[in-house]
Parts: sequence; C-alpha cells; structure tokens
Amino acid sequence: MSRPGPAAAPPPGGAAPRGIGGSLPALLAGIVALPLLLLAGAGWFGWQRAWQDAEHELTRAAEVAAEYLGRVLDGHDLRLQRADDVLDGLDDAAIRAAEAPLHATFRRIAGQEPDGSTPLALFAFDRAARLLVAATVHPVPREVPFDDRDFIRALRDPAVPEPYLGGVHIGRLDGRAFFSVARRRTDAAGFAGAVVVSVYADAANAALQRLLRAPGDVVSLVRTDGEVLARSAGFGPAGPPLRISPDSPLIGLMARGEEGTVSRAPSTLDGVARLAVYRRVEGWPAYAAAARPKAAIRQRWREGFAGDLAVALPAWALLLGMAGAVWRRQRALGVANATLEQRVAARTQDLAESEARLRLAQEAAGIGTWDWTAGSRDVRWSPEQYALFGLDPAREPAMTLDRFRALLHPEDRAVARAAAAAAMENGRYELEFRILRPGPTPEAAPELRWLLGRGRWIPGRAGTPSRLVGVNVDITDRRLAEERRALMAQEVAHRAKNALHLVGAAVRLTRAADTAEFIRLVEGRVAALARAQTLLAEGDGRGADLRSLAAGEIATVLAIDAAGPVVALDGPALALAETAVQPISMALHELATNAAKHGGLSVPEGVVTLCWAVEQPAGLLRLRWEERGGPAPACAPSRRGFGSRVLEATLEGQLGGRVRRDWAASGLVLEAELPLARVTTEAA
Repeated sequence: MSRPGPAAAPPPGGAAPRGIGGSLPALLAGIVALPLLLLAGAGWFGWQRAWQDAEHELTRAAEVAAEYLGRVLDGHDLRLQRADDVLDGLDDAAIRAAEAPLHATFRRIAGQEPDGSTPLALFAFDRAARLLVAATVHPVPREVPFDDRDFIRALRDPAVPEPYLGGVHIGRLDGRAFFSVARRRTDAAGFAGAVVVSVYADAANAALQRLLRAPGDVVSLVRTDGEVLARSAGFGPAGPPLRISPDSPLIGLMARGEEGTVSRAPSTLDGVARLAVYRRVEGWPAYAAAARPKAAIRQRWREGFAGDLAVALPAWALLLGMAGAVWRRQRALGVANATLEQRVAARTQDLAESEARLRLAQEAAGIGTWDWTAGSRDVRWSPEQYALFGLDPAREPAMTLDRFRALLHPEDRAVARAAAAAAMENGRYELEFRILRPGPTPEAAPELRWLLGRGRWIPGRAGTPSRLVGVNVDITDRRLAEERRALMAQEVAHRAKNALHLVGAAVRLTRAADTAEFIRLVEGRVAALARAQTLLAEGDGRGADLRSLAAGEIATVLAIDAAGPVVALDGPALALAETAVQPISMALHELATNAAKHGGLSVPEGVVTLCWAVEQPAGLLRLRWEERGGPAPACAPSRRGFGSRVLEATLEGQLGGRVRRDWAASGLVLEAELPLARVTTEAA
C-alpha cells in the first residue's frame, strides 16, 4: 500500500507534465507486457516442474516396487530352502512313498489359506523333470513331462547361479500363467532335480496394482533378458509372454546390471508413450519399472496452467484497461485540476463523518480495521485485524507495510500494490486478496483465506491524501459458495444439453406404423430419460442401484405378477456411477420395449432373465439379457433400428463396452462387457 508523492500540476491546455509525456507510453507498454512475460515464464516453469514431479514420483514408486519385489522373491527363496531341507537325505523312491505327508508339509511351507487354498504353487521334481510332490495337488501326475521348462534346463548346468528366476509359462495342471523361482536338488551323483515356487501372474499383477500412485500408472517386474514377469496392467488380450524389444537400449542396461535408468521412449509392449523409471531388484536378475503415460503428465500441466490463465488473463485485461485509464487521465489532469481541488475540499468533511460511522460499525461487527499514514512504513491495526491474520498482538506490537505484504499470498502482492496505487487516484481502496494464515501449531501448514479489504484516503491540510483508513473482512466462505454454484450451474447445463440431444435423437429415429404408436414409443423413451434423472436426483447425483434401475425400466412395459411373463433379476448389489445411469437406463428400456413387442415379454409363458456379475481381476461388469418362451426370431434384423443404435451408442459408445447379440431359436440373448472404471462408483 505504498503511495507516491504528489505530482506536479500540468500546464494549461491539458498537456502532460514535462519529463513524463515522452516516457509514459513506454512505461505503460512495459507494465502491460510484463504480466504476459511472467505468465509465459510460469507456464514454462510449470511444464518443467510437471515432468520433474512425475519423474520424482515414478522414481519413488520404482524404488518401493524394487524393494517390495526383492523381499517377496527373497521370501520365495526361503520357502525353497526350507522345502529342500525337508527333502534332504531322501531319494526319489522315498519321496514318492512319503508323498502324502510331504504334500501337507509343502502346503504349510507355501502358506495355506484358511479356505484350504494356497497362494503359491510349490513343487519338487526329479532329475528327469517328473513331479515328485506338490503343494497344490495330491497325488501328482507322474506321466506329465516338464523337461521343457526353462528352470529345469537352466539348473542342470552347474554354472547357472541359484536361485534361478524363470520366465512366464502356462501351468499344465491348472492352466494359469506363472513365473517361477527355483533351486536345484543335488545328491552324490550331482543334479538330482529341482524345487520350484510358481508365482501366479494374476496374483502378482494384482499385488503390483496396489503400488500404483496415480490412475494410468503401470508397475512391472522385468527379467534382465527383457521378459515381463508381472505387470499391473496385465498381459493384455494376446496373453503372455510379453518381452521388451531386443533393440531397446534397456536390454543392454539390464544385462550390465546397472542400478537403474529413466526412459522416455514409447513402450515396445503396447506402443504407449510413457515416462518410465527402472530400478534393479537387489540380489535378483530383475528390474522394477514404474511408468506413467506422457499424456497424463501433459494433462496435469494443462490443468495447473489453466488455473494460472483463469487468474492472469482477467488481471492482465484489467491492467490493460487501467493503463489506458491512466493515460487518458494523465492527459486530462491539467484541465481537471481546478475542479478536483474543489471536490477534495467538499469531500473532506464527508470523509471525517464517514470515518466516525465506520469505526462504530467495525467495533460492533468485529471487522478488522487498519490505518496507514502516507510517507510512513508503519500501519496501525485493531485487535480484530490481528485475529483475521491469525496473529497475537502481544507478539506483533508494531505492524509494518513489509510485514503486511509478507502475509499476503505471493501471487496477490502485485495486485495489492496496484490497488493501493489506484486508491491514490480515486480516493478508494478495494481488493479481494488471499493470505497465508499461520496454522494452529508451528508445525502445521499455513491456511489459505480470502479477505475483502476496503478503505478511503483522508485528505490532509493541503488537500493531498494523508491517511488511508480501511477494513478487512473474511470472505472465504462466500468465495467457496460462489465456486460451488458455478460448478453446479455447469453440471445442470451439461445434463440438460445431453437430455435434449437424446430426446431429439429419439424423435428423429423412432419408426412406427401409425401416430399413436409413434407417440407411445417416443413418450416411453423420454420417460426412461426422466426416470434416470429421477434416480440421480434421489441419489443426490451419486449414481443409482442397478437392480432398482432394471426393475423400474421393465415395470414400465410389463406388470410383473404371477399371471404374466416371468422376469428374473439376478446379480449382486451394485451402485452405478452417475455417468452410467442414463446410458444403462436407455439400453434396458429398449431391450424391455423390444421384448414386450416381439420377444419374451409378449406372451404369458415368456421368461426374461437379466443377470450381472463383477469380475474384479479383469475390471469388467458382465451383463446378460436372455429371452425364452417367446416367439422364435426368424433371423437377425436386416437393418439397424433405433433400438440397435441406442445399444451401440450407450453401452459401446458412452461406456466403452462390448456388446454381442445372438438371435437363437429360444429367443434373443445379449451379452455386454462394460469396464468397471466407467460403470461403478467404487471403481471411480
């Protein structure tokens, strides 16, 4: 709130004062251009910071994953050593004879769950790669050969170090993908077989998912030859194994055993451009990799920079307007000087009376007051003013301009200076600004609060401003309420726009034999939209229950009772996400309408079954609509009607799922696979 000294009066005719007229345009241009330069610098700094933060987070994630995987693999090796100790001194015949108790021992070593299952598979092989005993099956199949497994071939070579980390295979006993940790068994003749822990890929992938720091991140366990043993994103529809391209420089780095590296090249596994950090797993021929899509990093930067633009551009526009106003005012200052002196004299008494009324109001309302004398660095504060800033007057006996500016948010200090300078021109000071109020304890982070400051200059004897007196009010709650109202208005507009688009599509694409049927079909589809919105409103915008949604849509076309068609709803309780309620409601309405007109709901003996199931490992919600007992469909429809378009636009287009329809002789069967992340509130 600094104040320049009084300017010399311009000569008659309104010309600018000498020494200012020539430099003022350049000065104003510099003032206007400076915020744009600062904004560009802030954008560049934010860009660099976004990548640095992402690399730091991924480095930490890779280090945590490497340490975690090292401990897990060390634990598997301890199980192998314990199993080898159990078999020590027993030849193959003795092991086969004692298979039952050894099977129980192996199950304990593998870590038997309360339900009787084992999270790992523990095996012992003879020198011919035949199973001797296993933790997962008893008795083991003797005739199944395993001499093609890489761990058998490797451990036969005494030069291969132990423990051996094997590649990905498909289990012959259970058909599940796994990778292995193995040790050789020895006797007097040398290689006597192997003990092996098989780590299931799906369990390992799920464990890696728990290490993710942000949506879209991927954590992997990679062997030094480039084969991917486990990956939080799974192995994809093509199935294992995945392998880093032999041309990738990462292969050479891992082969040399370097501690780690950072890669910015597109992934050779799926082609996605990612920032990836690799860290060696201590004591094992493997690396932990944490990767984040570059698109996610750029999106985070854009979101941060958009906030800067939202603040900076209006402020720059205001500054531009102020610069123009200053220039125009400077040109007119000479002509208006005489009139201004008369107004100042007339306002002096008004300001004195206003000050007295203001002090009374401030004392009654607990509003903080302040008083600054021109030319001084000290500011007088009331006790309420100290309380607004979270300060103790006893510890802050004297307040200064520098101390006041230090309490402001760094981004608002320049705006506060401009507001004080503007007050010199018009006699009024008004500013909404942020402060960093100290926390309740010295260790607590500062609290961001919004204040509204208003004040007036009180003229001195010469008519020039002498004291700036004002008040501050905490408006944090008002600003938050304004932000919430703006967000709610955007959401209401978005929903209304979507509803109008869908109603328009229903009117355009509905086909009917006559006007009455056309009206009925359109009203039914619009009613389905209305019911979806009602469920959202009842759930306060947090989604809706799938069973309630399905029952409501089917009930609109058929009364479910003992005398009519049978409708069965089978599936767990499932809360749909807000964005999924309307698409699923429309799809179920079209299925029910078609069934009531042509399918299983059109005859009393008809049966319609809607079942759903959640597959967490695959991240899918599976829906199945099956009709039986109705008129047999002749064949698949020859053209795509409105119902088919709705199913494709909602389940596939809006929710990103896959839909398969089968016009079997018994009736229509529809199966849909929908991603949980876009359908359920739990996944969101």
